[in-house]
Amino acid sequence: MEVLRHDNYFWQLVHFFVVERDFRVHDIREKEVWLEEEDSKPRRIIRIVRSDIDWANWLKKDIVESARKFELVRRQLRLKNMVAENIYVSIYPPVDSWEHLQKPMVVGKKHNITVHTTLLFQEEVARKQALMTRLGTYYIPDFQIESDVDQIELKTLNLRQVVRQKAEQKETFERSLFTYGKPIATFSFLLLIAIAFYQLERSGGSTSILTLIEFGAKYNPLILEGEWWRFISAMFLHIGLLHVVMNSLALFYLGSAVERIYGTSRFLVIYFLAGILGSISSFAFNEQVAAGASGAIFGCFGALLYFGTIHRKLFFRTMGRNLIIILALNLIFGFSLPMIDNGAHLGGLVGGFLASALVHLPKHRRQIRQLGAFILITFLGGGLYLFGITNEHKVTSDVLPVQIAQEYLQQDAVDKAYPFLVKAVEQGTELPEAYFLLAYAEADFENFQEAKTHLLKTIELRPTFHEAHYNLALVYVELGSYEEALASVSQALELAPDEEIYSQLKDQIETF
Repeated sequence: MEVLRHDNYFWQLVHFFVVERDFRVHDIREKEVWLEEEDSKPRRIIRIVRSDIDWANWLKKDIVESARKFELVRRQLRLKNMVAENIYVSIYPPVDSWEHLQKPMVVGKKHNITVHTTLLFQEEVARKQALMTRLGTYYIPDFQIESDVDQIELKTLNLRQVVRQKAEQKETFERSLFTYGKPIATFSFLLLIAIAFYQLERSGGSTSILTLIEFGAKYNPLILEGEWWRFISAMFLHIGLLHVVMNSLALFYLGSAVERIYGTSRFLVIYFLAGILGSISSFAFNEQVAAGASGAIFGCFGALLYFGTIHRKLFFRTMGRNLIIILALNLIFGFSLPMIDNGAHLGGLVGGFLASALVHLPKHRRQIRQLGAFILITFLGGGLYLFGITNEHKVTSDVLPVQIAQEYLQQDAVDKAYPFLVKAVEQGTELPEAYFLLAYAEADFENFQEAKTHLLKTIELRPTFHEAHYNLALVYVELGSYEEALASVSQALELAPDEEIYSQLKDQIETF
């Protein structure tokens, strides 16, 4: 009879923690249950054991073994500190001395786990007082123990079933949060990105600025002329193989996770709003040609962070810490390298968070925060666009106009290259290539005096630029200044003695 009564008390105690206090079940067995109090700081893990203890030596051995298991749980949960509770439900205390075993035990490599031991063997009032004294954070109710054997067994069975059902329901619910949808849109986007990259490569190369602009990369001058669709098309273009591979991998993992949580329709809204806000943010703060799914991918980070605000405990128990670390590393990496478009990243991150608040999680009631998210998205997008129109302090690059001009020159489109080179020089660039290419264009237009001026500037910026010395010699020939031409080609030969074309030009000049 006493065994049945203590079994019943054991399951009433477990039922109280699991059903009434909403503790999370880590492990559940017939005589031993592991529970987690997720709201406590530091985190508290409770191990409740139903065992009739005869000797203190067995109790000591069990406490030591439990300490090792508590350490495994701490590592699994990635906790810095933890409070561990061993609660034993026994008919009688050990027959020998055991009171010293109730002293707290500090364990762990960094002494970050405190193990407490409590024996419950007294009558109901004394057991209740012992629990409240040890736990001290909430009221322990009176547990009613039936006097009839059949009633005790039936009640114990019901309690055990309710506890198991509660644990299974919670586990099923948590699992369902990550399996609501299938990554259909994610794989579709990956296919579109691959197709777009293939088309770029066969049409001039994914690193060609002109090809990128032609296919719809973010290019501020054309956006200002009304080509707003570039905010979307830029999301599917990538610059170089490494860029497309890294973004595809990130989209595969992050996009799949977000689409499984939010479902396909919500994911589409999150992806496009984040990507568009990322593009608008890039337009507002950055003059350079930009392309890539980075804004939308950072939007996936934002969507997962929003999930964490709704299901905070589950978020940090599963992916939360890793996600935050990866996000922080990406942001630090982005701010460390000037060629990375942090405007797109931050815009996408904020856009993804707000878009997630707008669509909210599946099977949740509509909330006032959704209206607030809509208003914020509207004002943020519009505000960034208007700011981009008026912002005269965008991040600029001397290289961009020179790259565009160089590609035009490779196509023999000197007239198209010319204004970009003039723009670079007027902006005060220190790139010798800009002056060199502008001199080439001026010479093509037979403006030899201007060409001479730009080549002299090129040599001033880079005295070892042997091609500039050679071209300057050609310009001097056109101007009839043969002595200067001979001096320039001789300098070119000193810098590059193996260039036969330089030797041929020198021989020609010497015959004049």
